[in-house]
Amino acid sequence: MELEELLQSCPVMSVRWRSKQCCQLLLRSGVLVTLILGGAQVERVAIDRTLVGRLPADTISDAVIGDRFLLFTLMERSQVCQVYLNRKNQSSPEPARHMEKLTAAEIKVSVVDLPGGGRRVERRVGLNRTQDVVVCWWPLCNEEVRPWSPVPSAVDRANLVLLACSDTPGLTVLSSIRTDGNPIDCRFSLTQPYHVLTLELHQEAKYSTSELYEEAQTPEVQNCVYEYARGRLQRLSGSPLPLTSKPITCCRDPLERWVLLGLQDCSVVLFDPQSGHSQWASCSMVPVVLAWHPSGALLMVGGSQGELQCFDMGLSPLPLRLVNEEPTPNSIGPSLQLSHHIKTSEGLEEVQWAYCPISHGNEGLEANDLLLLRFNGGPLAALRLRLGVFSGAQLGPGDMVQHRLHCEEVDAALGILGNMDWAMMGAECYRSLISITDHLLRKPLDQQTEGQLEAALGIFYAPCRPLSNTVILEYRDPISRYARRFFHHLLRHQRFEKAFLLAVDIGARDLFMDLHYVAADKGEVVLAAVAKKKANEIDTEAQTLAPGLEKSQPLRLQMTSRTPSQVIAPGNTQKLTLLTRTPRCLRRGN
Repeated sequence: MELEELLQSCPVMSVRWRSKQCCQLLLRSGVLVTLILGGAQVERVAIDRTLVGRLPADTISDAVIGDRFLLFTLMERSQVCQVYLNRKNQSSPEPARHMEKLTAAEIKVSVVDLPGGGRRVERRVGLNRTQDVVVCWWPLCNEEVRPWSPVPSAVDRANLVLLACSDTPGLTVLSSIRTDGNPIDCRFSLTQPYHVLTLELHQEAKYSTSELYEEAQTPEVQNCVYEYARGRLQRLSGSPLPLTSKPITCCRDPLERWVLLGLQDCSVVLFDPQSGHSQWASCSMVPVVLAWHPSGALLMVGGSQGELQCFDMGLSPLPLRLVNEEPTPNSIGPSLQLSHHIKTSEGLEEVQWAYCPISHGNEGLEANDLLLLRFNGGPLAALRLRLGVFSGAQLGPGDMVQHRLHCEEVDAALGILGNMDWAMMGAECYRSLISITDHLLRKPLDQQTEGQLEAALGIFYAPCRPLSNTVILEYRDPISRYARRFFHHLLRHQRFEKAFLLAVDIGARDLFMDLHYVAADKGEVVLAAVAKKKANEIDTEAQTLAPGLEKSQPLRLQMTSRTPSQVIAPGNTQKLTLLTRTPRCLRRGN
C-alpha cells in the first residue's frame, strides 16, 4: 500500500484532526495525507504531493497544520516557512472535502529568518489558539566564547522566538528571549493566547565527563510562564518541580491546572504548579509518550516497545484489554502489549485522541473515545476505548467516579474527585461528592469507611487549592447537610469522640444536644456534660451577637480546623480539617 511505504520512508511531522472523521498527517518530505474515517475504520485515503519540491529546503524539522496555512521549520536553514492556503471555499461545512487536495495556484509561500545564526539544530514550532502568533524554540547551545570569535548579542543567544502570523505580510519576528534552562516542552496556553508555557531543565550548568556522575545528579526542572505584552516577550513566573529522575516526556491537562511528566525511573508524576502538590505512580515501562483525554479524566502512557497503560486523573491505574478477549488473570495486566496485536518494525512514537476543538454538526455530543496510535516507520492504528454499558461509553470525570464506585474502588473515586477543579466544573464536582458520600453512608461504619467519609468531605472543606467565595456560597449549604448526616452516622455507631469533633466543626447547637442525649443514655456522663456546655455556649453567643454583625463577617466555610487540644467557637474563620485524635477536654483523667 502506498501509505505504508510513505510512513516507512518519511517520518510524520504533524497530525491534525479536522473533525472526528478527518485526520491529516504532514510528512517530512512535504507530502500531505488525509484520512477519512468511519468509526475506527479508514474509509478513504488522499495523498497530496503538491508541496514536494516547493519548499526552501528538502528536510522539515517540525511542522504545524493550521486552519488556513501550514508552518514549517527547516533543518538546513534557520528559517520558519509559512504556506498559506488561498482557498475560496474555506467556510465549507465539510472541511475534509476541500483539504484532501492542494493545487499550485492555491498556495503562497513566505519565509522569515530566525535569530541565532545558521546552526543546524532541530527547531520546534507551535501555534496559539487564535492562530495569529507562532512560537519557535530550540535547545540551548554552549555559550563558551572562543578568543577568535565575536561576543554574541542577546538576539543571537535567544532560543525562543515569537512571530506574528497573518495572511498579507506573512511572518514577522515580534520578540525573542533566551530561556534560563534547556526547554523540554514549549507551547501556548489554551486560555491565554499570548502566554507561552515551558518546562525547562536546569542541569546543563554542571558539566561532567562521567556518565555515572550525570545520572546521580538530581534534575532541576522549572515550569515557566512567558507573556508577550507591550512589544516584548518576558518571563512572568517559574515554579520548581521536585523530581527524583530525569524527565523524558510531558503534557498538560486541558484546563492547564496539572503538568504530567514521564520519568526515566518508570514513573509518572502529576504536578500542580499553583499549590506545589504532586502525585506519583509507577509504570510497567519507561514512559515515552503521554496523552491526556480532552475531558481531563484519562491519561494514556505509552512505552517504546508498544506498551500502553491507562490511568485516571487521580493516577489510579485502569486495566486495559481487547473487547474480543475473555477476561483471564493473564489478559488483564498493568499494560496492554500492542506488539502482540500489531506488527511493527519500531516503537510507539505518538498517541493522540481524535479531538477537534471546533465541532461540526452533532459530533460534539459524541464521546471522544478514539485514540490514534502512531509507530515510528508505521503503521497507524486506532484504538476505541469503552467503559461498558454502565457509563454509556462516556469518559468524563464524573463518569469515571461512577465507574469506580460501581467497581467498589472508593479510594480511586476520591483520587479523581480530589483532582477535579471546582471553579471549572463545580456541578460535576458536587454530584461526584454526594455520590461518594451516599455510597459510603449506606455501608457499615468501620475504620476504613470512616476515613473515606472524612476524606470525601475534606475535599470541599480542606481543599489543596482554596475555593472561591462563589463556589463556597453555592455548595456550602447542601454539602453541610451531608456533614450532618455523617454526624448522625457516627452517633448511631457510638463514635462519640469523633462526633463531638465534627459537631465543633459544624458549630450547630442541635448537634451538641443530640450528642448530649445519646451520650447520657449510654452512660458517657463527662461527654454529655461537655456537649451540653458547648450547646449553651452557642446559644449564649447567638443571643449576644450584635445585629448585622453576621452579615459583615467574611464569607467562609461552615467547618473549621484546629489542633486536637483546642475546642474553638463557631465564629472562628479557619477551614476544616477533620481530626482523628481526641481533644484534651475528653481525655480520660482530665
